[in-house]
Amino acid sequence: MEDVTDQAIWARVLAGEARAFGSVWDRHRDRVFRHLLGAGTPPTESEDLTAVVFLELWRKRDRVRFVDGSVLPWLLVTAQNVRRNAVRARRRYRALLDRLPLPEAAPDPADLVAERDSTRTRLVRDVMAATRPADRDLAMLTAVEGFTIREAAQAVGISESAAKMRLSRLRTRLDQAANVAALTEGGTP
Repeated sequence: MEDVTDQAIWARVLAGEARAFGSVWDRHRDRVFRHLLGAGTPPTESEDLTAVVFLELWRKRDRVRFVDGSVLPWLLVTAQNVRRNAVRARRRYRALLDRLPLPEAAPDPADLVAERDSTRTRLVRDVMAATRPADRDLAMLTAVEGFTIREAAQAVGISESAAKMRLSRLRTRLDQAANVAALTEGGTP
């Protein structure tokens, strides 16, 4: 079968013989791949571009040019064009990335861990863990969610005056914890 020309095989491709395209692939893929490698294309990209060259061969199957019955010259010229297009696309992509604004600096995870494990944070967590669930809910509703004391008291099911008293006591315990933290961390209360 080696003495059969690419042009004869290509006539079978155009006639609808599925295996004929595979014959052209088997004959020339290594040569196209080596050609791309020789042009300075990295191996993994050369593999991809080799596939693109054969895709172009299929897309333009009615306009393929043969030289002395061989499609290889057409494949090698197409490989150069495909390579140039890939280089141009990569250059445009880099230019686009260079035009984009830089992302904002993210907080250092080490700072977040240090903050999480600070004495003050641990003490506040300890105070909140020892607090009654209803008092924690009051604190969350007023301090975090922005509800009024009256609204938070209604949500928890206690009177407004009881909510004020509980929040005052919780605030006192948190202040004491903050003072202890300041002393252990070398600060002033």
